[in-house]
Amino acid sequence: MRNRYPFVQHLLCILPLFTVLACVTLFIGTGDEVVQFFRQVRGGNPDLTRFMKVVTDWGNPALYIVYAAILYAGRRNGDARLTRFVIIWLVIQLLVSFLLVRVFKIVIGRPRPGVDGLYAPWSLSGGYNSMPSGHTAEIIGNTVPLAFFFRHTGMPLLLGCYGALVGFSRVYLEMHHTSDVFFGILVGSFAAFLIHLFWNRDRDDR
Repeated sequence: MRNRYPFVQHLLCILPLFTVLACVTLFIGTGDEVVQFFRQVRGGNPDLTRFMKVVTDWGNPALYIVYAAILYAGRRNGDARLTRFVIIWLVIQLLVSFLLVRVFKIVIGRPRPGVDGLYAPWSLSGGYNSMPSGHTAEIIGNTVPLAFFFRHTGMPLLLGCYGALVGFSRVYLEMHHTSDVFFGILVGSFAAFLIHLFWNRDRDDR
């Protein structure tokens, strides 16, 4: 029996970050005005800036604990499906949200906010590895599969708000353009799709 892809849960999980990006675009802009705006905000709000740094540094690692707990439960209870879920998540995230993102960053060579100059394709300089946002790709690849896994009605939006905070922190801290975050959502969504596909392959074959 074929297992249908949970598009609604996926869309709900990425909706908060899309909403944040849309608001930034509509009310602030898309270019240097965004950089200048958040520079002023950071200058006047040191506590908020410290909080955003914690979010950007630890937002993804915090979810590693959740996946480790699922793996532990799977091993302890002899549930191969739980173990398989975590292993597939880890492999896909390494291949897509880490390796593929790095390839895109190097090949595209987009300068980060505040970095002068044009695109520099094939650059290994971190200042020209802006697109797509790796943090965003990773957080989407972390949160969307958890929304599939827990299947609670409010879980997609709850995880989506968490992911939106991480994605927004990259714009707030002047590490990425809003379009970098947008494409990070697309890459992370691709990772989430692959995780669901391979995790449910045994069900599809029945």
